[in-house]
Amino acid sequence: MYTNAGTLSFDLAEGLVRLGGEARLVVPASALMALWGGASPAARRVFGRALGESIGRAAAKRLAPEGADLTSAMLDASPEAALSELSAAWALAGLGALDLERWGRALVFVVGGSPLGADGDELCEIALEGALSMASGKSARVVRIERIEARARFFVSNAGATARMRAELAQGTVWAEVLAELDGPSSRGDA
Repeated sequence: MYTNAGTLSFDLAEGLVRLGGEARLVVPASALMALWGGASPAARRVFGRALGESIGRAAAKRLAPEGADLTSAMLDASPEAALSELSAAWALAGLGALDLERWGRALVFVVGGSPLGADGDELCEIALEGALSMASGKSARVVRIERIEARARFFVSNAGATARMRAELAQGTVWAEVLAELDGPSSRGDA
């Protein structure tokens, strides 16, 4: 277990699992995906955001000194420390390994080994959005841009840039080309 990630405890006598004091459930990925598949788009969004916000809150709590504002703790941390804590919280939720790539000014998160597979990319997209928004105090939008085997890439930006990415992907444009266009001098306010 990652030592800075909080205390994960199993109280078998009471049938409880807790992470850093918050009650958790251990649920088969297949059961979660069955529920996800039957949920309305609005219910999916509510669930995904709540899951992500819990992850973002857990990461921010580990970075914040006692009594400090959670969002300033994440923003004041080094990029390495912020990613480390967010990755640990993501992993403790059982969603796979989380990493970060820089493509010019663009942020691209990579989720590897998620037990949810390709069918869970939408959940990862929404949960990542919630985690980043909660941890930073800033609105974040996320769109999956690629899946190769057990690894998925997610582009993080504002609503305009992610909407453009979705539209370009739907037209068959390669995501790296869209990132290059978004990073170009004519779109400095878009990404």
